[in-house]
Amino acid sequence: MARIDQTKIQEILSKTDILDVIGEQVALSKKGKSYFGLCPFHEENTPSFSVEPTRKIYNCFSCGEKGNAITFLQKTKNMHYVDAVKNLAERANVTLDIDTSQYVNPHQTLYTINQEAKQFYQFYLSSTKSGNDAKQYLASRGITEDVITTFQLGLAPNEYDLLTKTLVGKDFLEADLMDLGLTKEGKNDRFYDLFRKRIIFPIIDDKQRVLAFSGRLYQGEENQPKYINSPQTKIFTKSQVLYNLNNAISAIKRHNRVILLEGYMDVIALYRVGINEAVASMGTSLTQEQVKLLKRYTNNVTICYDGDSAGLDATERAIRLLEAQDMSVKVALLEEGLDPDDYIKVHSKEALTNVINNDWIDPTEFRYERYRTHTDFTKMLEIEKFKKDVFNLIKTLPHTTIDAYLERLSDDAELKLESIKQDFTQYTKRQVSPSQRQRRNDIPIDSKYEIAERKLINYFIADVKYLNRFQHDLDDMLYINQVSRDIRHAIEDLYYFSDDEDYTTITQEELYHALEPHQISYYENKIAYKDELLSEDEFFDFIDTLKEYEIKRRIEDYNIKIKEALTNEEKIKLAKARQKLKEDLHG
Repeated sequence: MARIDQTKIQEILSKTDILDVIGEQVALSKKGKSYFGLCPFHEENTPSFSVEPTRKIYNCFSCGEKGNAITFLQKTKNMHYVDAVKNLAERANVTLDIDTSQYVNPHQTLYTINQEAKQFYQFYLSSTKSGNDAKQYLASRGITEDVITTFQLGLAPNEYDLLTKTLVGKDFLEADLMDLGLTKEGKNDRFYDLFRKRIIFPIIDDKQRVLAFSGRLYQGEENQPKYINSPQTKIFTKSQVLYNLNNAISAIKRHNRVILLEGYMDVIALYRVGINEAVASMGTSLTQEQVKLLKRYTNNVTICYDGDSAGLDATERAIRLLEAQDMSVKVALLEEGLDPDDYIKVHSKEALTNVINNDWIDPTEFRYERYRTHTDFTKMLEIEKFKKDVFNLIKTLPHTTIDAYLERLSDDAELKLESIKQDFTQYTKRQVSPSQRQRRNDIPIDSKYEIAERKLINYFIADVKYLNRFQHDLDDMLYINQVSRDIRHAIEDLYYFSDDEDYTTITQEELYHALEPHQISYYENKIAYKDELLSEDEFFDFIDTLKEYEIKRRIEDYNIKIKEALTNEEKIKLAKARQKLKEDLHG
């Protein structure tokens, strides 16, 4: 990663007219010594976004966004830090002493090839007879020229190797085309195009780089999959990318929410109804990496997966991942097994908008309905399981909400409400209280476990090898203190989103730039070593300490599961697993 001297940064900022930079995107009017306008980071009707030209900073009094000209470009234009600095340096006519060779991405050629391929597909859709046929098909699906332009759709020709010949003619190597999955090797050492006679959806990351492609059939073909996709490559791992995030970031920040969908056409369906903050996990189950990517922009997620059985299962998995990252989740449920595109056809654009904006349900309601529909109420054992599942679901909710669900449970199971309430009271007495479980108050504040979690952060900053070892040895979801966890995630993002493969350590400037003010304060007061040296022995002692904590937590979870078990057979099985953990703990 390129390093820029801090004095040079200050020179650039001092020579930058922040009013000019922000004024390109925000209409500003002067009030006293400051200038005010509508905040670009959230929706508002009354200006609360302030720019102070003398201090060269901005601040929104409503949403709390603040920073300088560099952070403004980073957040509004999704620029890398170095790119934002270079942009301002050019504006201010300041020469930057950066060794550009340090900043050249080793995979830049692959990104360039994909960019050329995207332009090839776009040209073929816009300027050929086959393209006209494809556009007629797209129009029949409600996809207008505006949609085609916004999502940069293209068309792969039906010719055997036209893309390959075109790119090789531009001096790109066939080996690189094969590495990207654009070209495959056939018989007689002939190369052919992977995508042929398909609508092309480019997959672009939040830095506007073309990573991969997906091709969809638009004319009936026997024994052909509807979609074919680029394979995993040096620049593309689909579990780490969200489709349309490149377009959606501004809307996500403005509305402070993201709509999570399953596929490309679902995203386009929402764009057609005026909802621009939608992304898709591209037909795969949501991953931790994708959740972390979303959390960089918002904590509020509305899941709108297909309404079929597979979609409901995927929704449950997504809820678990999102809640584990303390994100607020809503579920927009489409009945009749429909996806968003079909929902528009069966109902209307307005109906889809209403489901997402107004008729959503929370995860508790979603899970209750899932439990209910999977219960055979003619069998007592299934009714008992339904009761236990619902009790466990609602036990931490407010009393009025609990009472409402107990009444529903009584009606659905056709059991007396008083009996249900008594069973719930007995059930909750056997549980560890919610506040105890959340605070883990059997682990006192500043215990050796929490200290180990904090002090490990010093190692993660010093060398990425320590972070890799931590992720290898421990559950990535493990944490004791939420602020420590958030700082660790910020460090992970700094390494993960770096363009430099040799980036192995983080400077204090980079760290502070990635943290919120309260996190910086916590880091300085609770984490940062002042004069102590890092040592391998200490690092592994901290790892062992957290392994001990992890085992204790799992033992505690087994204690709860044993109390909740419905049969002696289940209790015995759980007790054996718990005993094995105890042996590991003391062995």
